[in-house]
Amino acid sequence: MKPNIFNYATGELTNDAMICWMLDWANSDDERYKNLSQDILRLFTGDEDLYVESVKIKRQYKNIDIIVEINNSHVIVIEDKVYTSHHSNQLERYREIIESSEEYNDYNKHYVYYKIGNECPYNGVEQAKYKRISRDAILNVIKRYRYLGDNLLNDYIDYLENIENATNMYKSEDDINKWYWQTWEGYYNHLRLQENQKSKKNIENVCWHYVSNPKGGFLGFFWNHKELKYIKDDKEINYLLYLQIESNSGNSDGDKTKLAFKLKCEDADYRKEIRNSIYGRLEELLRQYISIDDIRKPKFKDGLHMTIVEIKNINTRTKLDEVIKLSEKCIDEIEMDI
Repeated sequence: MKPNIFNYATGELTNDAMICWMLDWANSDDERYKNLSQDILRLFTGDEDLYVESVKIKRQYKNIDIIVEINNSHVIVIEDKVYTSHHSNQLERYREIIESSEEYNDYNKHYVYYKIGNECPYNGVEQAKYKRISRDAILNVIKRYRYLGDNLLNDYIDYLENIENATNMYKSEDDINKWYWQTWEGYYNHLRLQENQKSKKNIENVCWHYVSNPKGGFLGFFWNHKELKYIKDDKEINYLLYLQIESNSGNSDGDKTKLAFKLKCEDADYRKEIRNSIYGRLEELLRQYISIDDIRKPKFKDGLHMTIVEIKNINTRTKLDEVIKLSEKCIDEIEMDI
């Protein structure tokens, strides 16, 4: 297998350069490459009838990754991300710069958020009125141009396809100890879509992200939040019960993946009492379905978010899917008990 430059040049500036390289072919006399550029620009603008005569490209203009002017009538603002996500109201600030610019007053304006890596879909992109361009969307366009035999373009296609294949590996590989970090991201987005379909809406608190800790951190998926009440001494204490998957490729097989029942309680005086009460009921429910060897009660640590019990020894997607369904059932039964 020949080396691929994009396996080494993984930064956002490299990806910026590749986007600019592909779009700049609109100024070429080579109709094949010109069509490549035009197809990408049609994807970015959403205008399938757009005919591109010329483009002008600006990089890092007022910290905006890429600005593309088309035919002196359209302007595209491209925020390019590889593995990081937008922050500090970047998207809103860049949009305001263009909207208030006299230079682009008469232009049709388009705002694009292009991401190579995976991320939890609910992250404010659409709310900032940007069009999300995913890795598979760009792949569907550019892989039609493999026939050009361009080494740079084909390396980029291969690079994106490798990420895509690793992300979708959860569909065919049952052994989760063989999964990559990107595979977990793909699986978590799959779970999130399932939850949204069940509720028939986009649930904001169904999400996944990296969690740092002294052991090296983990990629966590958080869902099935239940707002409950604990009654004691004529007092109502509100708390939140939810589920969390922890995947950490750095742990040994058998301890790589855990599903945790989590508790969030603002009232520090009742945290331990509520935790012990929920643990007793959970252990009773779980023992009906799961071996006691797969159930662990972590050492109690007082905090806003606490782990009540963990299910461990999960080594296949088949078992993980079963444990997820069982855990959701247990949470529902606890909710009915209260």
